Amino acid sequence: MSPTSLLGFTRAKTFAGFAVKEFRQPPYRRLPWHEHHEASICYVVAGSYMERVRGLDRECSPHTMVFKPPRERHADQFGGLGGTCLLIEIDASRLKDIEPFSDITKNPRIVQNAKLATLGDHIYREFSGGDHFSPLAIEGLILEVLAETSRAGVPDATSDLPRWLRQARELVHDCFCGPLTLSSVARTVGVHPSHLARTFRQHFHRSIGAYVRHLRIERASREIADTNAPLSAIGLRTGFFDQSHFSKVFKQHMGMTPTQFRSATGARKSRTNSHRAS
Repeated sequence: MSPTSLLGFTRAKTFAGFAVKEFRQPPYRRLPWHEHHEASICYVVAGSYMERVRGLDRECSPHTMVFKPPRERHADQFGGLGGTCLLIEIDASRLKDIEPFSDITKNPRIVQNAKLATLGDHIYREFSGGDHFSPLAIEGLILEVLAETSRAGVPDATSDLPRWLRQARELVHDCFCGPLTLSSVARTVGVHPSHLARTFRQHFHRSIGAYVRHLRIERASREIADTNAPLSAIGLRTGFFDQSHFSKVFKQHMGMTPTQFRSATGARKSRTNSHRAS
């Protein structure tokens, strides 16, 4: 399937061998397996998604840079807030000029740090409301992204993880609604808790606790949107102590309370159904 028909592009501009495209996806949109003809950098402006590539699931959170080589097959699942992303595709001739200085697009990888987030936000501002000089600015910013990532020596995000770390991540995904602790996960996979905490953050860009909270909120938001179950029951099922705890954490992650989220998703469904009926 063509990426153009999947991604819902809203704007696109081309600068000196770089095709820059904004796309938006609604909450929980699933994109089946697809590929881009050119090497690409995807900057996550807002929202988040889980990407599957080369047998690994990679979380792409806000202000993340996602690098892929040409024709790299992948599939995506957007979270409860949907997603707004800026896709930068590098045409073959421009890539040939870049490759002697950087091999950052030769393997899939995901990078998140403050410097790249600042560069990504600057590119998005120039793209969204720039002036006559924006093409020059954007070209320079993209090259700076490539240079910064290459200098950092970022490891390939799809390189083999330690077997015990894969087991730890699978355990978290299987049991995140239950009473997980760092010590219990470390004991199960046979490593020291401090080593687990450090290595988990290094590979997945957040602590185990934050990772578990993210999974719980994603599960809870799906149940709120798709069922009429009481919010208190959803909170308990997804691992929260009580309604107050659930509401507080949900608002921190989603920007609204569970009640407000249910109202918003209900209104969205009503609009969608009315459009279909018409």
